[in-house]
Amino acid sequence: MSMMSIRRICQKVLAPVIIILVIGLTVGMFYIGIPQLSKEPTSYQGKAIKINGKVIGGEEFNNYLMRAAQQASQMQQYGMTYNDAQIRDTALNIALQDTAFNQEISKAKITATETDVDKLIKKYLPTEEELQSFMEKQGYTDKNEFRKAVKNDIVKQKFITLKARQLKIKVPKEQIEGMLEQIQVSHILIGLKSGNTTRTDAEALARANEVYAKATASNADFSQLAKQYSDDPGSKDQGGVIGPMPLEQFKGSMVKEFVDGSLALKAGEVSRPVKTEYGYHIIKLDSKDVPSGKEYKEKYKEAENDLLLQSAPYNQSFQNWLQGVYKKAQANMEVMDPALKAYRFKQEQKWDEAAKAYEKAIKMAYYKNKIDLYIDASDVYLKLKQPKEAIKVLKRVPAQSQDIVDYQIALAKAYNDAGQKNAAKQTLTKFSAAHSTETNIHESLKAAFTEMKMTAEAKKEEQIIATLKQKEEEMLQKYQQNLNQKAANPEASPSAEATQSPAPSDSTAN
Repeated sequence: MSMMSIRRICQKVLAPVIIILVIGLTVGMFYIGIPQLSKEPTSYQGKAIKINGKVIGGEEFNNYLMRAAQQASQMQQYGMTYNDAQIRDTALNIALQDTAFNQEISKAKITATETDVDKLIKKYLPTEEELQSFMEKQGYTDKNEFRKAVKNDIVKQKFITLKARQLKIKVPKEQIEGMLEQIQVSHILIGLKSGNTTRTDAEALARANEVYAKATASNADFSQLAKQYSDDPGSKDQGGVIGPMPLEQFKGSMVKEFVDGSLALKAGEVSRPVKTEYGYHIIKLDSKDVPSGKEYKEKYKEAENDLLLQSAPYNQSFQNWLQGVYKKAQANMEVMDPALKAYRFKQEQKWDEAAKAYEKAIKMAYYKNKIDLYIDASDVYLKLKQPKEAIKVLKRVPAQSQDIVDYQIALAKAYNDAGQKNAAKQTLTKFSAAHSTETNIHESLKAAFTEMKMTAEAKKEEQIIATLKQKEEEMLQKYQQNLNQKAANPEASPSAEATQSPAPSDSTAN
């Protein structure tokens, strides 16, 4: 990691909500500053919801769907999974919260200027290289689009700060003052690796001592020396400058040895080589002071605003206010999309209303190939003790979309509830034979047979699963043996290597 990476971490410590503003709250999340997604043939069509008179649909709601899908994907790492209906409902909630919050901002008549945008970008992304890198990571290709997102963020930041003051949220004075003392250092890094060249510790130290001698010579130009000798790509072109930044931020984000070496200096002094995990640093303390007069007042206000912005979303008064905004918006929300409406009816166990809404949704072009909708509709009909209607709904699924285990199980359950037990059994038995090597599918089929009290069929699936797992274990052992042989005999001929078994494939794919 270079010092540029360290500097990026520094900025996150100071303003974790700047540029891409992510506010975690009790009801949900805002994702502000995400680029608009391109419209595709599968993009959402129609009107989804109306919130306080504003209709949301089409590409706008499609972006909410994509954001909800991103959230679901991120939650998978914690073992949480979401089906399509839950993702659509999450999109509805995000749209509700986003719209309600933005409407509050509109009422406040807060604006941001291009100068505000320039100032913020320069503060946190000072070089063109860093700006382009950040844009790429966030999915932006158009700088104007990025600037527009930043401007929107600034408006939101100003609003949050304003609302925090209105709610009389306070930041301790000592916290603000801790942000006022500013430090700026310059450094020259002699890394253990420079480009394609690797140095030993002794070689790096020897070179660092040479550079230190040059840096402490009379009339030495530290900035030019940094440009000439530093191995830190993030600061060398700026003469090795890091900062200015609040002292507390500096202490909390730089490695300890670098901090200690910097704070041991007086303004203008240059340190002997300081060792860190990155190599050896020659550090010059450019300045460390507290602003005074008019500048002090300006910096105090700026620091207070930054701290309010960071703390307000987690303040109980702010959360209570926000909950009230959401509650009011929800009371004035009309769900216009029948699939969204059907899912909520289903959650409320309003089976008749849910069935009618699902029937409307299935007729829409956008939902024609959304298999989960047909399965959910069939489940509702089973709750209504109407298995024949469940079968009818499932038979409307396009043929090319029927070859999935959830669909086949739903159809079998509908047959079973309709008293057509042989049809239920044949449906799953045929599907089992067609997917003979897929362990996960057989586990799902075993559970379905067990639920329908088809003991013999469930037992057969259990035997298939045991056989598949044994084969997988044998393949894994053989693969490991081949790896061990290769490690023991690295001079093996290519022809011998070619006879080795490949890594075991994933036979559990659904």
